[in-house]
Amino acid sequence: MKNAKFVVVLFALMLLAAACGGQSAEEELLEQILESGGEDIGDIDINTDDGDFSLNVQGEDGEDISITGGGDNDAFQITVEGEDGETFSIGGGEIPDGLEVPIPDGGDITSSLSGGGDMIVALSYPRTQFEQLISFYDAELDASSEEVERFETSFQTSDDVTIRSVSWTHDSIGWFVSVSDCMGMTTGEQDSVCVTVSQTES
Repeated sequence: MKNAKFVVVLFALMLLAAACGGQSAEEELLEQILESGGEDIGDIDINTDDGDFSLNVQGEDGEDISITGGGDNDAFQITVEGEDGETFSIGGGEIPDGLEVPIPDGGDITSSLSGGGDMIVALSYPRTQFEQLISFYDAELDASSEEVERFETSFQTSDDVTIRSVSWTHDSIGWFVSVSDCMGMTTGEQDSVCVTVSQTES
């Protein structure tokens, strides 16, 4: 997104995705934009239909951003599309076209971004699949290669829950993969594994 003013919109969208409920989506969105100083963003046009909404933001310099969203409290999704084809999704989305790093089956996409040669996707898996995911990426990313850097850490929380994390990076190619124990988006418990994959065009 070309204009820094749209950071305010994205901030409001993240708050909305995390705490949507009670108010309608458009009321919550407008409230967060105004509270974040959104008076300088430009023209905002919101349409709603059966709980879904579409939002168009026209910046002072002519930038155009299209935002759509909908769903209930447990499955709320927001997608931002820029005029140059950039996309950013919270609470869902798709695996970016052109992503070369493999993605294991069975994950739920929690966010994705694609634009300007950068691609990022985050997915959630059951915690019981941690070792399976590690084995998958050790093999697929050729972890024994001298060109691949592998990092592994673990620590215990105050509740004596062990949080494990393994990551792989290949700077010369431009990708990064992380597999970590994490909190489930809907359960609020440490019952999930979060996988984040990023890739930058060289």
